[in-house]
Order: sequence, then C-alpha cells, then structure tokens
Amino acid sequence: MSGQCSVIATARSGLCFVVILIGVLHSEAVVSGAPQEEAQKHNQEALASDDDDDVKEQRRAEIARTNRELTMIQTAVLDGLKENGVVPPENMGLIPSGSFVMGLDETDLSGLKPAHRVYLDAYWIDRSPVTNDAYRACVEAKVCRPPTMRQGGFLNRREYHDNPEFANFPVNYVRYGHATDYCKWAGKRLPTEAEWEKAARGDDGRLYAWGDEIPEGFLETNPIQPVGSRPEGASPYGVLPLGGNMWEWVADSYNGDFYENSPVVNPTGPELHVTKVKRGGDRFILTPWAVIRSPEWTHDSNPNVGFRCAKDLTIP
Repeated sequence: MSGQCSVIATARSGLCFVVILIGVLHSEAVVSGAPQEEAQKHNQEALASDDDDDVKEQRRAEIARTNRELTMIQTAVLDGLKENGVVPPENMGLIPSGSFVMGLDETDLSGLKPAHRVYLDAYWIDRSPVTNDAYRACVEAKVCRPPTMRQGGFLNRREYHDNPEFANFPVNYVRYGHATDYCKWAGKRLPTEAEWEKAARGDDGRLYAWGDEIPEGFLETNPIQPVGSRPEGASPYGVLPLGGNMWEWVADSYNGDFYENSPVVNPTGPELHVTKVKRGGDRFILTPWAVIRSPEWTHDSNPNVGFRCAKDLTIP
C-alpha cells in the first residue's frame, strides 16, 4: 500500500491519507453503512418521484458534482502514475481504488438485492466494448475462433462481422470462452462483475451509468449502435456504453442469491458454474440500469451479447 500511496501523493496533496484509510478498511473488511444509506435514499427518490422536478434537479446537481469529483481523483491518480513511469494502456480507463454501492434494494427484480458496499483495488477497463475489427485481428492471429455463423433473423458473419461498414461496431455471437481467449491474447482479462458495475455507477449508487434519468430518445434506436456513438451515455469514469446497446460477458459465475453473502473486498463471484453473468442490458431492455445482471450459458453465442476487457493496475 505504501508504494501506491507514494504514487498518488505526488499527484494530489492529502490524497495519500485517503488511500491509507481505504487500506485500513480493506485489511479489516470494514464497510461503512452511511454512504450506502445515502445511495439508497437517492434511488428511492429517483424511482418514486418521476414528476417531482425539484427532486430531479437536485439529484442532477449531485450527480454532476460527483462526476467532477471522480474525474478530479481519476486525473490526479493518472498524473501520479505517469510521473512514476506507468504508461496507461491504450483505450483503457483507470478506475481508482475505493468502495462503491453494488446492487439495488428498490426493485422486485431477482438477483439485485441487497445493496451492499464493496471495496475494489484500482484497475483498468476498456473504454468501449471490443469491436468487430479488434476481434478480427485475434481471429487472423489464429488465437480466437470466428463469431458463430447465423442465418436469418439477424445479420450473419458475412453481413456484419466481415463487413467493413460495421468494423467499429461491438462484436457479438461470441461465447464466454472465446471472450476470455481474446482478453488473454490482448494481455488483459474479463472484468469481474463488481469491476463492471463500479466502472458504470461510480460511487454514488446511481441507477444508470450517466445518472438517474434516461436522456430523451436514448432508447428509441433498436439497431446495434457503433462504439462511441452515444457519448451522453458515458459513466462518471468516461467508460461507455455501459447499458442499453449490448449485454456484456463478465468473469463471474451466476448465482441469484450471491449478494446475500458476497465478500466485501474484491469479490470474484461464486464457485464455477455453467452459467456466467452478463451485464448492462441490450437495446431492447427498457431499464438499462447499471445494476442489471442476468445468467447466460457459457456455450451460448448471442446476437445481443458482447464483451470488454479489464486489466490489473501494477505499480513499479
């Protein structure tokens, strides 16, 4: 922890104390309930007050303030890392260490309760999903298998994956094992479920990656959207799109009751299982909450499931 603290301290005066404090919480697995209660209060207000303009405006201001604070911390840590010789991976965003609220109590959907506070070490995550073009490079390197060929009802490999017009669109029809093969080939790994959710929600318990409300017209386009086409859907860490375009594979196995006894420090999911978690929701889902999770068979290849990669932060 001291090495990491010295890096961050060079970037922002006083931030070292925060990192030490987080390290104490980490080592003792102590998680404060107050921030979680505040996030739950915000969620209750957001879900119950669709017509309350005053509450909405107040929450928008809070989210904007949180975005500025998280950006400031992210920038400070990045500056400190660069001063110590750490080169940020291309097209990856840094998610600083710390805790966040995972899950949602204010819902009847299964698998999302209880909301609980989780600590994560710092890590990198792809700013956008893996594209057809990027995945094709792995196929051409004879490491990855081509996306599953499908006929009818949806664009097949020739029309979509091998079509230059869709080079910058998220790859789909990729099984869990093929996604892990790609990430390994790229020197990365699939993100854990907790890493995915923190990258989407930040630390204030928001409902969506961008806040508590869906921008007008955001869900009106059914076709898959190209990577980077919806900047208004960016998370507080500048990662997009984390909800509403395609589901994404994460590393964890699925258990609908896992949150009830989930570890509070760097959780990696339950024991191995034939179903894995997909996160984010696709373009057909009406509530692309940052907490949405669903099981998917590992041998399935789905037209509405893609993936992105993550990477541990290592400090010299």
